[in-house]
Amino acid sequence: MKVRKELIIKEIDGEIVAIPTGRLVKKVKSTIYLTESGKFIVETLQKENLDTTQIAERLVDRYKIDFDTAKTDTEKFVEKLKENNMIKKFF
Repeated sequence: MKVRKELIIKEIDGEIVAIPTGRLVKKVKSTIYLTESGKFIVETLQKENLDTTQIAERLVDRYKIDFDTAKTDTEKFVEKLKENNMIKKFF
């Protein structure tokens, strides 16, 4: 899957937010506030077509967390992205 390139990541008043631009503005249901790991996932998925397992593996490498936690959290986060029409394509 891949996150739409029309999604811009900005830090505003210490908060990291995903801001829709272009045609995506009409499709996104709400603003998404991101953690550092959420930002990492969105930025990674804007560049690469990965599944949740591959994303979780990268989180393990970057944040030194256990794989099961990374996988569960990734699946929940990706579901939120899907609900907000931020995912471009699926496997």
